[in-house]
Amino acid sequence: MNKKPLYILFVLTGLLLAACSTERNNPLSKAYHNTTARYNGYFLAKEKMRLLEEQLQEQTQYDYSQVLPIYPAIDSTTAKAMAADLEDIKKKASFPIQYHKNSKWVDNSYVLIGKANYYELAFAEAVRTFKYVNANSQSTDDRHEALVWLMRSFMKLGEMENAQQVSEYLRKERLNRANARELYLARAHYYRLQGDTAQVIENLALSVPNFEEKDAESRVRYTLGQLYQLTGQDKLANKQYSKILRNNPPYDLGFFSRLNLGQVTELADASDRERIEGHYQKLLKDDKNKEYRNKIYYEMAQLELRQQQYDKALNYLNLSLRTPGALPNQNAYSYVSAGEIYFDNLHKYDVAAAYYDSAVQVYPQRSPLYEAVAERGEILANFAQQYTTIQTQDSLQRLARMPEADRMDYLQKLVLQAEEARQAEAAKQQQLAQQEEQQSRRQNRNNSNGEFGAGNNTGGVWYFDNPSAMATARSEFTRRWGNRPNQDFWRTRTQGETGAQTDIARAPESISTIENQLTPEERMQAQVDTYLQDIPLTTAALQRSEKQVEEALFKLGGIYAQILKAPSEAITTYENLLERFPRTEHAAEVYYSLYLLYGRTGNTEQRQVYHNKIKQQFPNTAFARLLDDEGFMAKNAANNIIVHALYDSAFAHYQEQEYKQTLDLLNQVTAQYPLNDIQDKVMFLDALVAARTEKPQVLRDKLIRFKQQHKGSPLIFQADKMLDTYQELEQKNQLRAEAPAPPAPTTKKPALSPEEKVSTEIAQVTASAAKATPVLKAAEMGATAQKQPVAAPAVVTPQQPLEPKAQVPVQQLQPQVASPSVADSAALPAADPLEYKAETDSAYYFVLIYPEGEAAFKDIQQKYEKYNSTYYRAQALKVDSVAYGNGKTMLVMRAFQDPKLASSYNIKQKAPQAPVGRIRGVDFTTFVISSANFQKFMQKRDPDAYLIFFKNNY
Repeated sequence: MNKKPLYILFVLTGLLLAACSTERNNPLSKAYHNTTARYNGYFLAKEKMRLLEEQLQEQTQYDYSQVLPIYPAIDSTTAKAMAADLEDIKKKASFPIQYHKNSKWVDNSYVLIGKANYYELAFAEAVRTFKYVNANSQSTDDRHEALVWLMRSFMKLGEMENAQQVSEYLRKERLNRANARELYLARAHYYRLQGDTAQVIENLALSVPNFEEKDAESRVRYTLGQLYQLTGQDKLANKQYSKILRNNPPYDLGFFSRLNLGQVTELADASDRERIEGHYQKLLKDDKNKEYRNKIYYEMAQLELRQQQYDKALNYLNLSLRTPGALPNQNAYSYVSAGEIYFDNLHKYDVAAAYYDSAVQVYPQRSPLYEAVAERGEILANFAQQYTTIQTQDSLQRLARMPEADRMDYLQKLVLQAEEARQAEAAKQQQLAQQEEQQSRRQNRNNSNGEFGAGNNTGGVWYFDNPSAMATARSEFTRRWGNRPNQDFWRTRTQGETGAQTDIARAPESISTIENQLTPEERMQAQVDTYLQDIPLTTAALQRSEKQVEEALFKLGGIYAQILKAPSEAITTYENLLERFPRTEHAAEVYYSLYLLYGRTGNTEQRQVYHNKIKQQFPNTAFARLLDDEGFMAKNAANNIIVHALYDSAFAHYQEQEYKQTLDLLNQVTAQYPLNDIQDKVMFLDALVAARTEKPQVLRDKLIRFKQQHKGSPLIFQADKMLDTYQELEQKNQLRAEAPAPPAPTTKKPALSPEEKVSTEIAQVTASAAKATPVLKAAEMGATAQKQPVAAPAVVTPQQPLEPKAQVPVQQLQPQVASPSVADSAALPAADPLEYKAETDSAYYFVLIYPEGEAAFKDIQQKYEKYNSTYYRAQALKVDSVAYGNGKTMLVMRAFQDPKLASSYNIKQKAPQAPVGRIRGVDFTTFVISSANFQKFMQKRDPDAYLIFFKNNY
């Protein structure tokens, strides 16, 4: 028997077993583990990840009218849909790590696991995985790939500084083609988040040569072309769109590239214009573009707009809005474009308001332009409201001035015209319904003859398998019936009902039944009576109508002057206001506005006229001060911050029944800062003190004076309520004759819990109402039971605390020292009245002091307002910006009730999401300060000294 083959078999088996060991490092072992790790684990995981990313790309619905995103969006919905596949990828990628540790595919497998964590939204876990690869991998390419994904993960976590550091590190490295492409894309995404369009363009352009897959390259070229187009580089945009079309792109990408070519093609002469118009007409005639015709009309409007043919542009936009299509957001863009033409070019703001109102209803809220569209829509809605008020009230006043017979004749003709229009519309709708019913019957006959869908140009495709036909039908249904849910009895349900509701909408039928029971004459008379209710036929009604016109003219002038930047319209509106209402309460402000407007237009003569009027008629107002001191507004803004701090302290003393200290602070405000912006609050708090310390008649006089001087104050309602109670008690002879006795000194108590505070308030109200002594119960209840709505932290200053100040023992705030003897006290220096005190206060402010004019702090106030609305909405923080002096500006955020929360706010300014968290290379100061210490700080203006105090006590 030949034992040699058996011997060879044993040797091979031994070698194979030796190669399986992960401890050996010989060539055979390496070859075995590399092959097995690659094809038994890594390859399968990689292929599944590739397919998953392609599927995510295909399922992403791009809005080609907006700049395309760098990466497909991922959220909890997509993560949940991919969860099973991602778990399987991690399982397969774990195989080389567990069983083939000495193979060269372990690092690649870790990268795949990190990607899976990224798509699962586990960004922190992804960061740890990519950091591990960077720290332990021997392969430069694997480390570079991990670092690019680490940068993407940091951006998802909002850690932009860390992402930038990774980017800067990779700038010094030499990357392979695939990693270079992904790095440039990651940088483009980073700069897009930062709003740096120039850097986005630069990095996208650098990424293009590194693509291997043509569709992905075309997508990036399209984004690049859009950005070139937005920045006015039409020739470069034209070049990108042309290259896309030469690459045989997907249909949607090619279609929109052809459309955009018309926008960036140079119109040198009439032949260029005819060529582009012919290009659009060809696209309209192509049946494949039927669902995009509304978009084509929109692009034709943009072509006319480039040539300042506004009427033609508006006609095409109206065609776009009337044409159904498959693009969900196209109507929004058409509305905005029409609104922009009326706003920017034709200056018809009332018509622009209607288009923007429609745009806001359908504009995609995730779009970066949504806030700008909504803001302009809100401005124009305010404009339209004032404009409509003026037109309506003027028309009603003209009707009121007519003889009664002429007025009735006019109203009857008006109602008759409306009735004829209603009947014509009803007949039109009935005719359309009949035509649709006939068309439906013909379609049913075709279906029964086996010709279902023959007229739909589907090429034999079943109707419900044809996306184009389905999209067209859905758009037509939405146009006619609205966006109704898919449910039974949809015709008879009220729009917006859920499927769980089964009640049939009977209201329209009942209204129709009632109307049918009336004769035409009765219906017309009812409508005439409705019109008569709005006509100001009495003196009081005419005065109310005139007041509405006066206020609308004043607001409209402000919108023209300050928001729309239309000085000529603002001047006309303000002068119309002064002509119609020469004694308007807004005269001083209108004079000053006209003074500025005429100065802006260069009419020095009229400017001097209003200068003299302000000096003669309103010499003691802030407007007169502004004429003499251009820096008065900045100084007054700084003074107003001090006033708010004094008011905070005064209110805290009022809550503690320390009325003398309250009056001292209020008198200080009135004497030192007469032009403050909370005069109504100061005066009302003074009246509340009078309710506790003065005779009832004093309170009544102060409330009446308050109403006369502050007619527009939100506290008027509370003043009226207190006066009504005063009159009621006076009629019942229940007013007290003398001032109440001063409150007995009370010991300080710790702050109550919310439950205890509510119980205490209820007990106070009950006790006050039960008193039989003839006292001014209005004052008692106004200052006690109505403490929350009247003393106005909720109505006047939302940041004011309603509970008593929490008392902290002095031992916790100051070091224990021996008290000086009486003999030694004469040798002690006098106490500094401006010394900072670490005492519990009613309000705490956050202060930011930064160099004026620094680009890093541009729009910092708006950034903090957005930051506060996102993270500190419940605190209702108010942001004020004033000139600090020495080339610096101060931002003050007020007010925190809890010092710990204020300190936490200050600490979180180092986080990257804070407006100043990513600012480097510029010196600025932040700190927290109590309202009492803030008064001293504004007088001393010594940030270095206060920071020492701040570090020792907070």
